[in-house]
Amino acid sequence: MFNYKNTAIHYTDTGKGNAVVLVHGFLEDASMWQKTAKELAKRYRVITVDLLGHGKSECYGYIHTMEDQADMLFALISHLRLRKISIVGHSMGGYVALAFAELYPDNVRSLVLLNASAQADSEERKINRGRAIEVVKKNSDAFIQMATRNLFDDKAHKKFKKEIAVFTTQALQTPVQGIIAALEGMKTRMDREALLHFGPYPKLMIASENDTIIPIKDIKEQVENTDVSLEIVPGGHVSTIEQFQKVLDILSAFLKKNG
Repeated sequence: MFNYKNTAIHYTDTGKGNAVVLVHGFLEDASMWQKTAKELAKRYRVITVDLLGHGKSECYGYIHTMEDQADMLFALISHLRLRKISIVGHSMGGYVALAFAELYPDNVRSLVLLNASAQADSEERKINRGRAIEVVKKNSDAFIQMATRNLFDDKAHKKFKKEIAVFTTQALQTPVQGIIAALEGMKTRMDREALLHFGPYPKLMIASENDTIIPIKDIKEQVENTDVSLEIVPGGHVSTIEQFQKVLDILSAFLKKNG
């Protein structure tokens, strides 16, 4: 555990070498990276962290902005005496990684966005986040069940039944305050597409063909006229479950060159 502004933050730290920080998404926690971290730790020092209000990390406020999360990450890597990191963010973790890269560019060795967009929420998406917050206040378990179910298509639900059950059980541990604070933070996040064009470090986006949360066409548009590498994998939003080996291979190849 690490103490950040009187808030307990849970993290793991394994392996030796250049540092790779793995950042989970909304309703997830550091455990989603367990298999990935185990493999990457054979070559790198791998840090996983529970974001504010998720997993075993405490809530910090009513809104956890992406900048709040990034500041917490910076405090953690400073505590661990790390200077440069490769940062990999899944979904909301990608938004946090982008905020970190904007606030602390000198500390970024390379940046990977996994099923994540550099764009801000559309007006429609902001309205939907507001509606989600109202649902969470009334029945958080029903919201989590619905939200996690929508991350996977019917084929995935059959093929990865056990993994999705574990994923959902873990998501149900997320405190109501943590869910609302994250939704508020995502709703108000900045557009950071400029980083894809001007970020002075190697950048990779991994997108899924059938991602219903982050449409593939949006990602293709974002990487146009940039030096961002784009890798496309089959399946839906949680590619660490649906395409574990493919994602690991892509990450390993990118980090071997840029990590």
